[in-house]
Amino acid sequence: MNNKLQVEKLNEIINPSRHSRGNVNEVLPFAANDSKALLKGDFKPIVGEFARQVAEEKLSDEEDPLKIKETPDSENYSIVKEMTAEVEGATAEKYDLERLLKKLLFHDQDSDVKVLHPYIFKYYPLTSKKKKSLEKKVAKFLKDVLVNNSREEVSKSFVKQGNEDLLVSMILDHLDELNSVQNAKSYQNLLPNLSELFVDDFFFISKYEDYFLENFQVLLQHYYFVYVSQLTFAFSKLENGSLSKVEPLFYTLDWESLNKRRKAFDGVYNFRNLREKSQSTFIHVHVQSQLSHNWLNEDMKFMSYAELYDLLNEEVSAEEKDAFLEDIKEWLTVYGDKMGVEVPINISSINEAFSALFTMLSKGMSEEVSRNYGKLIEDAAYGKFLKARGSLGQTLNITQDFLLLLTALAVKDKGRIPLKQLFEEFEKRGIALDQYSRKETMILLDNLNIIEKKSDSGDAQYVKSIL
Repeated sequence: MNNKLQVEKLNEIINPSRHSRGNVNEVLPFAANDSKALLKGDFKPIVGEFARQVAEEKLSDEEDPLKIKETPDSENYSIVKEMTAEVEGATAEKYDLERLLKKLLFHDQDSDVKVLHPYIFKYYPLTSKKKKSLEKKVAKFLKDVLVNNSREEVSKSFVKQGNEDLLVSMILDHLDELNSVQNAKSYQNLLPNLSELFVDDFFFISKYEDYFLENFQVLLQHYYFVYVSQLTFAFSKLENGSLSKVEPLFYTLDWESLNKRRKAFDGVYNFRNLREKSQSTFIHVHVQSQLSHNWLNEDMKFMSYAELYDLLNEEVSAEEKDAFLEDIKEWLTVYGDKMGVEVPINISSINEAFSALFTMLSKGMSEEVSRNYGKLIEDAAYGKFLKARGSLGQTLNITQDFLLLLTALAVKDKGRIPLKQLFEEFEKRGIALDQYSRKETMILLDNLNIIEKKSDSGDAQYVKSIL
């Protein structure tokens, strides 16, 4: 053995009943059994936990922070009673104040809290025990990979400023104090360019409080979906999967009529292909984790196919590269004997070895577990970004409100940008539109007076700032 790949260590941690990833960094927040309690678009608990994670705070009561469930009568919210108990005055006046506070703090139809200030995001509760574990993991994952080194600055967007109006200040002051907690980083960021873009978008909309309150949740969910879908497609390409650029997926507009020839259905980068490729993501994570047990990786970080392939071709000697290939071939033999899987022969290159290891793990790991893991990746799109299109199936979808948010983020405070640049900015954020969707986008923006034409012919068109 050449000791370039830790074959003995892999032999220790992997057996027919369990494929352990060892001490390699985590890159996705999923376990296969999480698929028993999918989010299904219910993203509010993750928004709340994310806000607490970046602030390094936690709730005393994670499922009922506003003590709503303690009072079965929906007219008797204890937090409202708490606030009005300190107010002196006639009973009728207290009753009027209670009604006003309830109207401010809660939606009419249920006990769902209204976000009247960014600080309130921290009081979004987690759900039942079934989903709570996944909600916490996803929120922590998003904090680790999207916020990264900007945690302290991002956390400032969720604090009380001290200049709130009287009623809002009264509500904020009566919320239970959050407990301080220090959270170690758990997930390795593989898409730093996407994270940088998220932070930039976050800071931009946080300057406009009302817009931030309305759009922060969909912004966070969008970046969650883009991140996990980008990893899925990149991993499926093995050593050719670039993590340095975004490969946008094709979306359609909510109000469009569609046919099966559209790229959102008949192309490579769409939801249908994402669903197919997500069935193998669990296997790809394990293959790359095994390959990360190598002599170049003392810190045991997760090394992608592409990163390792480039290192082997650019940074190490031919002798070391050959020795690593021999170690992979030895591990293939050990794994094949252990799992009862046929070992491929005539492997003569690193990329052939990567492909062979993936094929062997595909046979040695549970198909059901891999499918369940894939469901968690699909689940990231549910709610906001999927629409059933009858016999065509589901497509990635953009509503008018989401399109306007994307436009606001694309233009920011530049005043205006060329129309062509608008679609380039969409693609940076993981969204591609075909020619038909682009035309519909132009019509909508023109109707809303957001398109500016430089000449009567309309040859030079610009998109104006929304905020």
